Amino acid sequence: MDGADDVHEDPRRLYDAITGGNPNLPVPVFLSLPEVKTQVKQYSHDIFTAQRALVDILDRHEETLIKRWQKKTTAQRTLFYDYWLLPAINREDLSKPGNLLLFLRSRTRNPPGDFVNADANSVHVGHVAQAIMPAYLSGYSMLLSGQNTPETYGRMLGWDEDDDAFDMMSSGVGLQPGEGLQVMEIQQRTMQFLQKCVEIILQDLPLGDLNIPKIPEPAQDFLQAGSSDWPSLSKDLTHFSCRQKNEAEDHIWSLREDPSYFRAVTLQSSEHRMEKVLTASGKAHPVLRQDLFWERVLSTMVMDAYAGFTVWDLACKEMDHVVQLRSRYHDLVSPHQQMPSCLTQALAHFEHAIEEFSKGPLSAWKVAMVASPPLRTHYVREPQDLTTTRIRVTLKETSRKKEDHLLWLLEVFLQEDQLFLCRLDNVCDELEREIRTNKTSHERISPYIASLISDLSLFGELKRQIGLLTPGPRMNEVVGEEEKQAEFIRKTKTLSEISSILTGLGKGLAELCIPLGKFDYPTHKKRTQTTTKKMRQAERNLDIFWAHIDDQCRKKASKTVHQMLNGNLNQRQLQRTPEWVEPVEQAEGTKDERDDNTMSSNIAALELQSRSEVSTSARVFHDQGKTKTKTRGLATLQSPTVPLEDTAIQDNVITPVFEISKRGFKVFTTLFHGPTKEEPPGDVPWSEFVSAMASVGFSIQKLDGSAWIFVPVDDAWRQSIIFHEPHPSSRIPFQVARRMGRRLWRRYGWTSENFRRA
Repeated sequence: MDGADDVHEDPRRLYDAITGGNPNLPVPVFLSLPEVKTQVKQYSHDIFTAQRALVDILDRHEETLIKRWQKKTTAQRTLFYDYWLLPAINREDLSKPGNLLLFLRSRTRNPPGDFVNADANSVHVGHVAQAIMPAYLSGYSMLLSGQNTPETYGRMLGWDEDDDAFDMMSSGVGLQPGEGLQVMEIQQRTMQFLQKCVEIILQDLPLGDLNIPKIPEPAQDFLQAGSSDWPSLSKDLTHFSCRQKNEAEDHIWSLREDPSYFRAVTLQSSEHRMEKVLTASGKAHPVLRQDLFWERVLSTMVMDAYAGFTVWDLACKEMDHVVQLRSRYHDLVSPHQQMPSCLTQALAHFEHAIEEFSKGPLSAWKVAMVASPPLRTHYVREPQDLTTTRIRVTLKETSRKKEDHLLWLLEVFLQEDQLFLCRLDNVCDELEREIRTNKTSHERISPYIASLISDLSLFGELKRQIGLLTPGPRMNEVVGEEEKQAEFIRKTKTLSEISSILTGLGKGLAELCIPLGKFDYPTHKKRTQTTTKKMRQAERNLDIFWAHIDDQCRKKASKTVHQMLNGNLNQRQLQRTPEWVEPVEQAEGTKDERDDNTMSSNIAALELQSRSEVSTSARVFHDQGKTKTKTRGLATLQSPTVPLEDTAIQDNVITPVFEISKRGFKVFTTLFHGPTKEEPPGDVPWSEFVSAMASVGFSIQKLDGSAWIFVPVDDAWRQSIIFHEPHPSSRIPFQVARRMGRRLWRRYGWTSENFRRA
């Protein structure tokens, strides 16, 4: 018994007991209570002294500071990086006009205790790399959150003196003293860095003169240019995740409705399979010459589409539940006190769900990245073992020896231990930086890999922000692993059933789809009798494919996948091309008259289509192709990629009319191009599309991967929308532009009639 007491009295022996005496673990610095208090006093004094100085300066000179900083060049801004090396500050962040201003305002106008969790998490990589080792003091907890004076910041509570001291440390309200000192050191360096920046920018002003009158705090609009790519969990990030769900829903319906989209996705999927990687001797996989390869491609494509939608649907519901609880217990949520148990448990279950959901794109990454056309030359496939379907692909030794930063980052996603240590959000941020700043790296990322990066980045950011919702780093588990897994299995029962049903549906799919020329869909060509016939045949082939999928699901489960989703997937009517009717010749007019009538002709085509276009329900019938619809004597009708019926658009919605520039008008004319006898327009530059969307009232954010989120400024429009930037080309092909127009119609009810040239 005495020996046990001696261990607790000796911090070195106690640490050895906790770590099992592992000689491979780094040994921390062991501090006494007086030593800790001395450091706390110095750090606290420096932090609050710098903050008080910054408050006095901003109260009198913030507007001048903003103007001067925004006028500086990128090179001038990055010079400030050399003063301090901080984990949350880098040259790229400083190069943006608003980041430093936002950082300065937040750290100056809020108590340092509000940033404890963020600062503790900012050095995660240093911790796991064992480059940073907190000091150790047993028997005490340190309080930072909620301690808003120099005298109380870093207050020490003895476990023997306060019954709640240890529990506060375990729950994250308090910290282990060594970790607390580390946070205080980060904050000391941060505040001194900000103070030094301000003094340099305003070096000609009397900053110490407190007789200068205070000025009103400048509006936040001055600082918006540097706002973070990622919004907060409680606000826009929730909406962004729901837009992911809407995009997954659009993906399913596009696969069912648009033959050209179906063909493009099938080809893309086929190019990102391990069977495409050659052996060391240059031999191709034997299955490439068999229908089995295409059956694998098609079944995986169908599975991924429905699983992706179900995952985001569940994620949105879990997130909504957390946001509602935070709103309900708003008055009880504070950095310096424990959260209500129901909210803490909800966060634990949500974090577990996000961890499980991220395994989907990570599994797809392990298959797709090594086979991606720009990257597969770095990998070699082992000869196929005929007793198994498993395919083994390894990095070539020559590629392993090269200093290839991009390839190293991509490989981290394949190594679970490295990904755990570095954290998903950190790896995604560094990968995004590399792709954005290095043109060669950008060109080596295929569109499919870019879309996976978008998904992984969102999952990583969700996990990061869940961690920031707690007061500080937690030591204890709120919910046991078995309980979390049991709850996850219960909530994902439908997902498991869908996966079970769709598994094994590949047999017979190849003969329905190969050759993929069956889905040649010439919407990019002038509408003629020949092109119309080809479009109708492609639509018929696509309907037959999905009818086969639905029939097979009924045989296995007595219902289709859509029926299993229990109304979570909005039902739509598939639009189909009517039979060709010879156009009526119109009298020729002057060139100006023809130009003025171009848009009105497109509008007339849209109106005519609403009266005559053939619609099919989500359930496709085998004799569908026999239906004929007359077109009242006019030429060909609107392409089926712009449906006129959808549950998302209500008849009583009044859509605005925008007066836009000639360049913007050209963009929207392409997106909502009507099937006239004229040749379809060409590609749309991505920058022109972004500019056009901004001109009609969208706030636009570039996120990781290829994803861009377009948020309507007018709340009456309600929903934001995600589009993916073309990759590696920066031009939107006409067929893709038409699909984007279809999505804008479904989301906002827009047609070509909503745009006029200013």
